[in-house]
Amino acid sequence: MKAVWIKRLYEEKNVAVTFQYRLTPSADATLTLAASNLYRLFVNGELIGYGPARAAHGYSRTDVYPLGAYSGRETVLSVEVYSANTNTFYIVDEPPFFAAEIREGGEVVASAEDFTAYPMTERVQKVRRFSFQRAYTEVYRLTGDPMAFYAGDPGEHRSEETEPVPMNKLLPRYAHMPKLNTVPASPVEHGTVSVDESRNPFRDRSYDNIDPVKFKGFTPDELEADPNVTAAKFVYRRTAEGGAETLPPLSYQVYDFGRTCTGFFSFTVQAEKGTELTLVFDEIATERGDHLEVSPFRNSCCNVIQYSFSESGTYRIVSFEANAARYAAAVVRGGCAKIASFGMVLYENPDAAGFRYDYGDDALNRITEAAVNTFAQNAVDVLTDCPSRERAGWLCDSYFSSRAEALFTGNNLVEKSFLENYALCPPSRFLPEGMIPMCYPADHNDGVYIPNWSMWYILELRNYVRCTGDETMAKISRDKVYGLVKFFERFYNEDGLLENLESWVFIEWSKCNDGDYIRGVNYPSNMLWAAALEAVDDLYADPALRKKAGQMKETIRRLAFNGEFFEDNGVRDENGALVRTGHTTETCQYYAFYFGTASKEDYPALFETLVTRFGPKRDPKTEYPTVYPSNAIVGNYLRLELLLRWGFRERVLDECRDFFLGMAELTDTLWEHAQLSSSLNHGFASMAAVYIHECMKDKT
Repeated sequence: MKAVWIKRLYEEKNVAVTFQYRLTPSADATLTLAASNLYRLFVNGELIGYGPARAAHGYSRTDVYPLGAYSGRETVLSVEVYSANTNTFYIVDEPPFFAAEIREGGEVVASAEDFTAYPMTERVQKVRRFSFQRAYTEVYRLTGDPMAFYAGDPGEHRSEETEPVPMNKLLPRYAHMPKLNTVPASPVEHGTVSVDESRNPFRDRSYDNIDPVKFKGFTPDELEADPNVTAAKFVYRRTAEGGAETLPPLSYQVYDFGRTCTGFFSFTVQAEKGTELTLVFDEIATERGDHLEVSPFRNSCCNVIQYSFSESGTYRIVSFEANAARYAAAVVRGGCAKIASFGMVLYENPDAAGFRYDYGDDALNRITEAAVNTFAQNAVDVLTDCPSRERAGWLCDSYFSSRAEALFTGNNLVEKSFLENYALCPPSRFLPEGMIPMCYPADHNDGVYIPNWSMWYILELRNYVRCTGDETMAKISRDKVYGLVKFFERFYNEDGLLENLESWVFIEWSKCNDGDYIRGVNYPSNMLWAAALEAVDDLYADPALRKKAGQMKETIRRLAFNGEFFEDNGVRDENGALVRTGHTTETCQYYAFYFGTASKEDYPALFETLVTRFGPKRDPKTEYPTVYPSNAIVGNYLRLELLLRWGFRERVLDECRDFFLGMAELTDTLWEHAQLSSSLNHGFASMAAVYIHECMKDKT
């Protein structure tokens, strides 16, 4: 295939171009697409495709669409391609391109240069970033119905010439295409809005820290529009429950999808000339006395989309970026709007819904349903952490969600893409030699990496090869694995343990990640690395590394165990001797048992304490107050794994009910933390269904 782009937009940030082509397809006609960064495909004004599945720098995955359903009649293909030209955790920072081939009877009848290119000038370019991890918010100034344009009516759009541009190496898509079915939302309340100019807009590092190298974007003084400023000043007052037929100036309508879902907002709006419509959305809504508050900034991102309509008329809207929401509020600041058919086009893994279960227990069924929803929204093309703030393919998270994929779908197609991306990932000038990105595809221009996540990567790769028999993945990943083995050699101390690891040393979101707990010789990190070395032996038959792992475990047992618990770290005293700190966390104990440093036979008292005295129900103020409790990722999950390994199935089920049911009831998804903070839809949490299934599979 050949690639093209509009010359003047090649280096521009946050631009979109629609490539349009008319044909009368034959029954065997197909369209093959490749693009960077994102695209969506309309056929005769109907959204039928979104992609591509993400790939490593220098690579793109192709998608193939059959066109036989349109044979014998004139058909308009519209491919809207979005280019960020910005470093993010979601899409890579690379030049844009559009490549396409239409084939009939096996012959190419049209390619990318035959398409007409229209710059999407209605999308405002210079806007703030959506979050630290993602690119830009969506702001539109519409002069006509978007769907009419995608159906072939250019309206006020003006075409521009394209020129050949370089393109990536092409790879196949493994993950199945999402169905893009639409689900409706129900109006739950409406009322009036006032504007409080004294309220400060939401500001964070994605607004204040714009840098031409480390963190690209538009500086505050460059912005053409900032939807955050508008949304932050809204003050709501409910006047009635249910739906309003028409939204006059300074009014709002709240919609509820019934669960958190992920995709593209879809609705029809009949607007007066000059109408300004703002959508704010989130995974939860909070009752604030006189209204239901939908906070667009709760999750440290800008969940705001703005539309302005220059002429009176009917506009059919489908937002471009995939977002997660249970609630959305449509706010009319000026003009008047009548909104109909408010819903969401789902952008979710299509295979997870085929998982069948009935455990004869309402709570377990509800949690499993939430786990399936969580997985589906975090496994469209790679295994992601959350479909909202980041949409990033994080290691460690993927270690857990990949096992949910095997349960729900019977294969590991998404994980295959995820691991292949890592195998093909080129060296980054911002990361030390041998280290891999903590999430990928992404650009970490600030040089931050998580050494521990690279250890989880080796464990996941070993598990994947064991589960699938895909030895090719082991082969193409070998250089990455041994690059890590070499990278960590410089951190070994005289005891053969890793000391003073650099960058973002991460154990989990709890006390064990405090600076005083991870400095020096961090024992959970060493327990994890010893297990990773054993996994390297499993993958590549390297018994010397297994021997090294055994020596590390023996040393950890000697240095870290204080007679009751494993302590989290050792530091140097004034004489340079390594001494324990007294820092003790619940998660450190789980690391010790999970990664094979400890066993219940060798540490029976600690084993008994973990089983009977620890866990999410423990009150750390009164019971073992000096042993700090675990959080969701990864301590509480390792606990469930260990209880399952040790045969405590009923305890696993009880703790799953206690820990996950409230989440499932509120959002029908599972969360990053146990509290209403951060993401309420986190991929690794889909692992809850695996625990439940393992406990119940002999009973169903």
